[in-house]
Amino acid sequence: MVKNKLAFPHVMVLLVALAAVSCALTYVIPAGTYQFDDNGYVIADSFQYVQNTPVNLWSAVLKLTSAIASMGTTFALLFVLGGMVNVLISSGAIENVVDFSIFRLQDKSLKVLIPCITVMMSLLGGLAGNDAMITFVACGMLLARRTRLDRVAGMAIFYLPYITGQAIGPTVLMILMCQEMCGIPAVSGLSVRIVIWIIFTVVCAVYNTRYALRVSRDPSKSIDGEILEPEGGSRDDNDPVSLRRSSVVSVLMILLPFVIYAYGSSKYNWGFEYLIGIGFIGAVILGGVFRFTPNDWAKRFCEGATQMGAVCLLIGFSKLISTILADGQVINTIAHAALGLIQSMGSSFSAIGMFFFTTLFNFMMPSGPAKVPILMPLFMPVADVLGITRQVLCTCYQLGDGLTNFLTPVSSVMATGLILSGTRYSKWMRYAVPYALILIGVSAVCIFFLQSIGWS
Repeated sequence: MVKNKLAFPHVMVLLVALAAVSCALTYVIPAGTYQFDDNGYVIADSFQYVQNTPVNLWSAVLKLTSAIASMGTTFALLFVLGGMVNVLISSGAIENVVDFSIFRLQDKSLKVLIPCITVMMSLLGGLAGNDAMITFVACGMLLARRTRLDRVAGMAIFYLPYITGQAIGPTVLMILMCQEMCGIPAVSGLSVRIVIWIIFTVVCAVYNTRYALRVSRDPSKSIDGEILEPEGGSRDDNDPVSLRRSSVVSVLMILLPFVIYAYGSSKYNWGFEYLIGIGFIGAVILGGVFRFTPNDWAKRFCEGATQMGAVCLLIGFSKLISTILADGQVINTIAHAALGLIQSMGSSFSAIGMFFFTTLFNFMMPSGPAKVPILMPLFMPVADVLGITRQVLCTCYQLGDGLTNFLTPVSSVMATGLILSGTRYSKWMRYAVPYALILIGVSAVCIFFLQSIGWS
């Protein structure tokens, strides 16, 4: 007799359900709107209620085409970088680097590897964090297999650090937009942001390493409940392994496009088309490093790009949810109601209130740059009246936007990570929620302190 087991819904099921709930909210929440200036920014104190424009289920289905089409650049980015990463993985370079590290470090391998990866990914995320970095989860899964960890650890080792670094990075697009809107110099407050970045990175390294060591010592402690085994048979960790020069060059090559893009985006305002182009060139160079034939290289590249197909579909559904809420004109109503509550607090607690509101708002609209024209013009007058410095205000927004991106199912990036790793959302939440609560607590303390000393 087979027992029916209640399974936690697939990410796709969650997104469809959230789209339906979003449609229902457009009937329940009063519609409201703000007026916008010539630059597309909200004019404070211009909120007014308007006639409801509810979005029914049929209309939502029809909007799916435009929602998917609007993410074309993101899809191109994922296809190209997915192909690039697969060329690297299929070459055996990462296995060689990991096996060499395990051989040299022996029982200290996880204690060294995970912190090093954390710093590397957090630095990349802080300098030029973008959605394409989720493709590194494939590398995390390979590492998890070689070190006999579970899917949760494999996803977390590469995903959490770059999201964490992005949440306080000094040169990511979102903070540059905030600082420009607030009239303060770009990349200002660098020393303070570096200190917070160090704190966050240390927390991430400790959290990921602690879990990995626990699972390695006792597989029954795994949240996922399944330990991954190396493909092609196990290898004795004491077997001598030599580090190939091509492996080192190729691993550096996979990071180089992001480093180049970080420099170009901050200095020359490069868009994603540059990262796409540089990533493709990187994939071609990797093919040359490993002397793949043109046909062999093309097969490997296309296999990696193909793996992004289901991911792109989920991204389209994530975009649909924000489209429904925007067309139903309920986003502004929610922002207006929360703003009234925040204004009743003192300056330091109001700053924390803005941070918390942005954190909650991010569950509905994970795109940081998309929220800037909506929330920042509303926050600035309140901040000025309450004596909250513009630098603190920008930090409140940035932290609020970044620290729930690995929790909300509306996030296309998180959905991508779940698909690439095969991790169930319920299992991931058991791992990620405590981590998010720790960082949210640290952030609240930092904001309170910075506002108390008048950081500007």
